[in-house]
Amino acid sequence: MTELRTVGIVGLGRMGQTLAAAFSRAVGPDRVHAVGRSASSIARFEQAVPGVRIAPAPELPGCAALIVLCTPQAALPAVLDELRPGLTPDHLVVTISNRQLLSDLAEAVPGPVAKLIPSAGNEIGVGATLVVPGPGMTEPAVEDLLALLRTFSTPFVVSEDQGRAATDLASCGPALLAAAAAAMAQAQCGRNAPLPRALAEQLVSCSLEAAGLLVGGGASLSEVIDRVAVPGGNTAAAIDAARDGLVTAWRTAFQATRDNERSGQLLH
Repeated sequence: MTELRTVGIVGLGRMGQTLAAAFSRAVGPDRVHAVGRSASSIARFEQAVPGVRIAPAPELPGCAALIVLCTPQAALPAVLDELRPGLTPDHLVVTISNRQLLSDLAEAVPGPVAKLIPSAGNEIGVGATLVVPGPGMTEPAVEDLLALLRTFSTPFVVSEDQGRAATDLASCGPALLAAAAAAMAQAQCGRNAPLPRALAEQLVSCSLEAAGLLVGGGASLSEVIDRVAVPGGNTAAAIDAARDGLVTAWRTAFQATRDNERSGQLLH
């Protein structure tokens, strides 16, 4: 497999834009090529990720060593039909779909395959990425991919059967935490607390930022809790009252992602 210094993105949706911006940070926008299906999607993409080159799908293998498939599951067969004539054993083909079995993808292309699950924040150089090595991926090839991903994320290698659960926490996680924070502000305002909604959301956003920086500085989640939740204090009482309900709510949310994925609606 050749060095991963040129990247092709197929699909210009949100995750395609996120990865195009992220890989632009890693290798430079002139080494990132993208394939779009409509003039309007290409125009939006070029505005969001300037400098990335647009290419027809059949030409992409000639421009990129790493090809990332950011298309819905139903569109993959047609996309692969367009790419296949130019693919060689040196190309690494990656899908961002948890529903795509790597064994099936490996039968459709001549080279190694993998899954790559991005997350919000990769475009600014933060957040997790998940890597599932597939058939044909040697240890050196995995390390080359991880080295590239480390330029804009914290990559984790997971197995294919861990993908859905890990995606809930890493890729869905930023949106789920933001939704939980918004609900926290809404709940306080709903108690007729004398706080404007905008101020409540600013305060909880500051709390999110502080927790993130503490964890980023090496503190564990339990240590962050222990710093604030003094036994017998107000925070400890709130955590004790909410704990069971929070666990139940998250289980319900994670079951919803699994059900939605099985229905064929979900990339992440």
